Order: sequence, then structure tokens, then C-alpha cells
Amino acid sequence: MSERTSAERVPLTQAGRRQLEEELVKLRARLDELRDLLEDAHADRTADDDERAAALGLLDEHARAEARMAEVSAILEMAIDAPPPEKGVASIGTKVKVKEEDGSTETFILVSPAEASPTDGRVSIASPLGQALSGKKKGDKATVSAPQGSWDIEVISVETAL
Repeated sequence: MSERTSAERVPLTQAGRRQLEEELVKLRARLDELRDLLEDAHADRTADDDERAAALGLLDEHARAEARMAEVSAILEMAIDAPPPEKGVASIGTKVKVKEEDGSTETFILVSPAEASPTDGRVSIASPLGQALSGKKKGDKATVSAPQGSWDIEVISVETAL
């Protein structure tokens, strides 16, 4: 592996690294299954149009899985452990509870872009919300500026995410 500068490194939380490593294992297993299915389809000289169409679908899934596997492998190769967060300051590896303008509360875990999963509450530090929260402490207010508009939030708590 060539020398990389810290700017090229991808900071990952421990949970994010585990998640990507588990995804890689699942992708390898799925690729093995797809290879077997494709070999069977290739060997079947009596396949009808529907079976040939299904084989093309397998080829497409195989290509997508290989591409994702290469992407995950590259992320893990470039990964460094995210520095431990400063106590009480929103950054990678912290769980931040915020109060929205309407009074509702939400909790987010700030992570690197490589491990973001908004549906799981894992928000990229590079996203509009992540940028607005970065460096904030309990009681701080911030404005989130996103393509769909801007809104204000207040930080209720910041703690280290496990």
C-alpha cells in the first residue's frame, strides 16, 4: 500500500468499522452464491427466455455486489480510527439529542460519510445536519441549511456513542 496523507484517510468509529467488515463478509458470501447460480445457468443449454432473463438479472446483481465490495474494501483500506470525541462536544462518534423548532426531539449519531445511514440515525458529519451540529455543546443552537430549506435546532445533550 502506498503512503497516504491524513487527508486521504477515512475516519471510522469502531461500530462503523465493524458494520463495514460485516457487510464485506456478506458480500463475499453472496458473490459465491451468485457465481454458483451463474455457472448453473451457463451450463443449462435448454434455458428458455425467462431463464435467460433471470441469468441477466444475476449478472447485474453480481456486478453491483462486486462494485460495492471494491468500495467497502477501499474504505477499510483507507480507514483510521476516529479520534475519541471531546467530552460534551458534538463530533464523530457522539450521540446528539436535539430539539426541533416544533418542540419534538431527535437523537443522531455523528459518523464519517463512509458509515452514514440516516434511516438508522447515523448522520454524516459532512451532511447539512452534521455540519450544523459539529462542535456544538449542550444548550447551543444551530441552523441547518439544506437544499430543502433551513431550520433551527437546539442541542439538548451530547454524549459518546457506544
